[in-house]
Parts: sequence; C-alpha cells; structure tokens
Amino acid sequence: MSICCNVSVNNEPTNKFFSRWSKRYAKRFRKGGLEKTQQYILEGVRKEPVTAKRILDIGCGVGSLHLTLLKEGAATATGVEVSEGMISQAKKFAEDFKLQDRTSYVLGDFVREAPSMQEADLTMLDKVVCCYEDYDALISASTAKTRAIYALSHPRQNILVESVFKLQIFFAKLFRSAFHPFWHDWTAIHRLIVAKNFELIYSNSTIAWQVLVYRRIH
Repeated sequence: MSICCNVSVNNEPTNKFFSRWSKRYAKRFRKGGLEKTQQYILEGVRKEPVTAKRILDIGCGVGSLHLTLLKEGAATATGVEVSEGMISQAKKFAEDFKLQDRTSYVLGDFVREAPSMQEADLTMLDKVVCCYEDYDALISASTAKTRAIYALSHPRQNILVESVFKLQIFFAKLFRSAFHPFWHDWTAIHRLIVAKNFELIYSNSTIAWQVLVYRRIH
C-alpha cells in the first residue's frame, strides 16, 4: 500500500518525504512499470480519445501518467506537485522522451495555485484526495478546471483498508509526524463529483485502492 501524506500550509515536510522517494518511483517508471492503480486510471481515461487533449495531473509524481498519455498523442500536460524531487524526476523524463516543450510543472498546493491555472480536458488525481484534509476544496477546485474527463484513485471503502489508514493516522499523531493520511467519506466525495455535473464511466479496484473515472455532462 502506497503512503499518502498530509498537505498542510507548510509543504516542506511533505516535500522532503516524497523527494526521498522520488528516485525509487523514477526507477520503477524507467523500467516500464506502472502501479496497478495507474494502469486502471489509464484504462479508464482511454474510454475517451486522448489525442490532442490538454492534461492536468495533480500530484503528478515523476510524471508516469501524463507522460504516457503525451506519448499516445495528448497535446500538453501540466503536472502539479509539492515535492521538488518528484518534479525534478518528471522534468528529466520529459527531456528524455523529447516532451519538454509539451509539459509544464507547478511546485505547490494545487488548491492555492488553481486560480492562476488554465482549464484542462483531462484531470487526474492518483492517491491525492487521501492526502488532503479539505477534500471539498480540492474536488471543487479540480473539477472546475476540468472540461471533459476527471479521474481519481482513493482508498477502498472497507473495514480492512479503513483500519489500516486509521492506524497510520493514530501512529502519525502519536509520534507527532509532520504528515499523515486522511480517511474521508468516499461516498460523499463521489456525490460531490456528480454534483459538479459529472457522470461515472469507469470503476475498478485493487485490494486497497478504488479507481473512478468520470465524464462531464454537457
């Protein structure tokens, strides 16, 4: 199970944590590996043509998702991350793939950066919502920037996964960690996305993670 983190006003602890992991994520991607949740996200977003689409990848990591779609014909991609290490790796991959002219990266909290960002045809949030305390603000800001397809992954709503996440939260608070995951009402999040004028077109899951892809209703 991948670790999610608390994106707070001070992003520095989160930045340092994920920057330490960035080389490992880059090594996996370099070997051609995508996590199962990423494979499912791509499977879902491919329900609609990706050619010439503009992508917004929130919590983009080393760029695995948006760079894969750019190679398949998407037009441009913007990656948003709180980790300098992750963005550094994503930029290296973009250069390696000769995609640097079609990519841009924003270091920071998406909700705070959103007002200055352009809309996208396709928005992706892989294991991001469980990292953010104010999910309403995150969902509202990201759906508002999405013209067509909206994809996300979050922990599955079952007793086992909930227990594991809440145990992580407990120990993080016990040891006063600078970051920890958040357990939200995932059904409420689905209702919120639907209320933003989206319909569910794809659903899949791993043992721990739920992948959902939506289409904006015009």
